Amino acid sequence: MDARKVLPLVILIYFTAGLAFVISQNPWFSFTRNALSDMGSLKNPKGWIFNLYIMGLGILGLITAKALKRDVLKIAMLTLILVGVFPEEKPLHTPSAVLTYLLSFLDMVLYGKIWRIIGLGTFILMIALIKMGIGLAIPEVIGAIVIITYIMCLG
Repeated sequence: MDARKVLPLVILIYFTAGLAFVISQNPWFSFTRNALSDMGSLKNPKGWIFNLYIMGLGILGLITAKALKRDVLKIAMLTLILVGVFPEEKPLHTPSAVLTYLLSFLDMVLYGKIWRIIGLGTFILMIALIKMGIGLAIPEVIGAIVIITYIMCLG
C-alpha cells in the first residue's frame, strides 16, 4: 500500500473525528465566539485533550509531507506541533499558529496550478472573515479544510 495515498486519508479521518471529540469534551465552545485554541487553554482543565490532538495532527502532517516530498509543508506541520506544545497563553503559540497557515498556503503557491489561486484566496477569505468579527474558529476550520484537501490531492 502506498503511504502517499493512505496518509492523507488518515489525516482527514484524524482531523474530523479528533475535532468532533475535542468539541464534545468542551460543550462551552462556540465556532462564532472562540478560537479553536481556546479549547487548549491553560485555564481549561481539559485543555490537554486539544493540545495532544493538535500535536498528533502535526505529527501525522509531518510524516505525510515527508512522504509527499513537500519541504515547506513539512515546516508548516512542525509549527502545527508547536501550536499544541504552546497553549494559547504562551508567547510562541500565536506565531506558530500563523506560520502553520502561512507556510501551508505558501506550499500551495509553490506547487502551482490552481493551488496558487486557492491558497491565496483562502488566506484572503480567512482574514476577511476575521475582520468581519465572525470569530477565529470558522476561518481556522476553513483554512484547515483547504490544507487537508490540498494534502489529499497531492496524495
